[in-house]
Amino acid sequence: MAIISNIIDALRKFGSATQKTALQRQDEQLDGKRVIDRRRYVARSELGQSSQFVATTEAEPETIVPLTERELAPILENAALVEDFVVAFLGTGLSDQLLDNLDSAFGAWMRATDKKGYSDEAVIEIAGAAFGAFCAQSLDMRWIRLTDNYGTALALQGRSKDFRGFPYQAISKRIPSREYGFFKPIYISLQDAARRDWKPTDAA
Repeated sequence: MAIISNIIDALRKFGSATQKTALQRQDEQLDGKRVIDRRRYVARSELGQSSQFVATTEAEPETIVPLTERELAPILENAALVEDFVVAFLGTGLSDQLLDNLDSAFGAWMRATDKKGYSDEAVIEIAGAAFGAFCAQSLDMRWIRLTDNYGTALALQGRSKDFRGFPYQAISKRIPSREYGFFKPIYISLQDAARRDWKPTDAA
């Protein structure tokens, strides 16, 4: 644990701007929780690799409820708006490379002086829904509502293995630090997670 702590501490001081902000976000997420393990991990897939910081915390009470078809409907409607967003900032329609499209369009939106009417909230809803829908379809995941001691969030969970993703939070927490280029790395991390052993997902 001392070696891991030293690596983490070194990255806080000498790491890249992205690494420092990632650690800061994780610090905020871990505030008040008992951390069992914390380390750097490199996820790999046929799309490339993604470096991330992983923390294991003491289990806490939570409630997971799969979204109903009625609850999913507005998410899928928002996901369908992603092509207009991509066209607005890239000048071209969606290709079969959705992750690259999202990364490029989000980066262009982030850098743009003229946001073309796309507020932070709108981009979170549209890009989060599109990214989540893509993950759900391609990685055998489902939309859930997760409630714990810290609040309620819409998330994704593997249908058969209990690995998770938080598409809306992944976007909202990066806007203040003006980060972009994270959709594909997050997807690679979820691909990697999908191939590992996890406890079975509750079939409820």
